[in-house]
Amino acid sequence: MKTLKTMFAKIAFILLTLVLSSCSSNDDSTNSEQSNYYLTAKVDGVNFSIDIVTVSTLADETDFYVISGVGENTSIGLTLESPISVGTFTTGVAEIVALTYQTNSPFVVFGASQDVGSGTITITENNANYIKGTFSFTGINQLDNSTKEISEGAFKAVKL
Repeated sequence: MKTLKTMFAKIAFILLTLVLSSCSSNDDSTNSEQSNYYLTAKVDGVNFSIDIVTVSTLADETDFYVISGVGENTSIGLTLESPISVGTFTTGVAEIVALTYQTNSPFVVFGASQDVGSGTITITENNANYIKGTFSFTGINQLDNSTKEISEGAFKAVKL
């Protein structure tokens, strides 16, 4: 169980690194192309939407796809083992699936992975340009065991 917590911490760190690096881009052509991409959900019943959504693999972690929706103060990250096929992936099974909801001020991460929280990601399309699907999860803040319910999630993310 300790190994699984360590793995969740590593995935959360990877997501945080990706979120921070995504915020520094000022490429106007990327912003205009982003109009076709989205990430929406309900966070504890409240509508949530982000227009800048990307899929990437990290240079040293080519076994994982990270789908990131980055907002001004909040972000949602979805991590899956690659290659991603069409289908449904659930936390707590053989695949590596991690879902996070993060606020930056104050900094809090609510996560679902193999050993904490629960959730699913369904990939409905995966091609050379984008990944599209749905998701939902109950994220847990491991510092105080508070939860966030993320429901009715949908995304279409451009591949970098």
